[in-house]
Amino acid sequence: MTEAARLFAEAEVKAERTVAALRIGIALLLGGSFLATVVGTAPTGATAIARQFDIAIGTMVAYLTLGVLSRWLAGTDHFRPWMSWAFVTLDVAFIVSSLALGLANTTLSGNYLAALPSAWLAPLVLAFGALRYNPALQIYVTAILGIGLAATAVGTWTPLADRAGPPVLDFFFGGPPNAMRLVMLVAAGLVLVVAAFRARALLARAIDEARRRANLTRYLPPQIAASLSDSGVEAARAGRRQMVAVLFADIRGFTTMAETMDPTELGRFVGEFRQRVARAVDAHGGVIDKFIGDAALVVFGVPAAQPDDARRAVDCARALLTDLAAWNAVREQARRKPIAIGIGAHWGEAFCGAVGDDSRLEFTVLGDTVNVAARVEEAAKTADCPLLVSEDLLVASGDDAGAWRRLPPQPLRGRSQPVTLFALNA
Repeated sequence: MTEAARLFAEAEVKAERTVAALRIGIALLLGGSFLATVVGTAPTGATAIARQFDIAIGTMVAYLTLGVLSRWLAGTDHFRPWMSWAFVTLDVAFIVSSLALGLANTTLSGNYLAALPSAWLAPLVLAFGALRYNPALQIYVTAILGIGLAATAVGTWTPLADRAGPPVLDFFFGGPPNAMRLVMLVAAGLVLVVAAFRARALLARAIDEARRRANLTRYLPPQIAASLSDSGVEAARAGRRQMVAVLFADIRGFTTMAETMDPTELGRFVGEFRQRVARAVDAHGGVIDKFIGDAALVVFGVPAAQPDDARRAVDCARALLTDLAAWNAVREQARRKPIAIGIGAHWGEAFCGAVGDDSRLEFTVLGDTVNVAARVEEAAKTADCPLLVSEDLLVASGDDAGAWRRLPPQPLRGRSQPVTLFALNA
């Protein structure tokens, strides 16, 4: 069973529970109304009316029993899809049999069928369809209800010449008015068929959208997934060029450390490092583009650029170093080696967009700015400083220049022109 089919099946079961509860409520409401308004009003010796009371009570008790049974089945693992069809068939059977018994008991002609109280259960049974997501079932109940009412009326029809009622009453309960009543009832059922089609289509669209969002959030940061859900994947694939701050961070000497750890300990260690990176990035409104082993690529300026993107990137780097110092204090108490990280960051224009299909979509930043940020992080190793930023980022951030030490211009790997870098003062 597909995910969509499973969700539809769950929705149908929940709808059947609601319908069953309504059956119980309607039976109790009708029973209470019957006791309050009808019992005690029958003329003495009116045998036919007394029998009609018995028919009404029997119908309500039977309908209450159906409601209880259907509610119990819909709340257990015994429920099967075909039971919905059986329940609506019984709904119609209760109405038709009650009408047939009422007409036979009172010897009324079938043209007075609409005057019997049981006839007014018919709109309620049709209305149950608005709670379901099954147009075929609604078509079925509309058809058998219309056929059942028509057959009951025709089967007990008395010719006009043999009726004893007033002419005006015979006119309003004659063939044409009754035919119009039946047509309007069937029309109401067809409207509910359309409503069921629409509800099913909306549910299918909601399921598809939820599945698409789940696929997005499976591979993308939450901020990016939300943006793609609003703007559309195709717009994200087209991408755009914009100014961003790109930050790389990784653990110094990680390869050597990994050689001395068992896989479980290594997994815990990397997981804790990533949690600390994520905490600092989230606190400063950045987006983790990706983790690569012990390294992290962080971007500020996506999904939407902000005036303080550069500033927040610098603040995030500082916060990560502060968190690292606290972590090392804990590690020192546990007699573990301290951890050193290197952070490099740059500011510039980059392409921001999505690559891949819906089943494996990746939002990333591409361009020279990303390459320079990676080279700055490499240069931080050579300079033996935990945080190194380009002059472009420092100027864009507006940070206090006195907190930084200017390094001699130096070429970066893969670039012919030297880049001015600044190291954070100890």
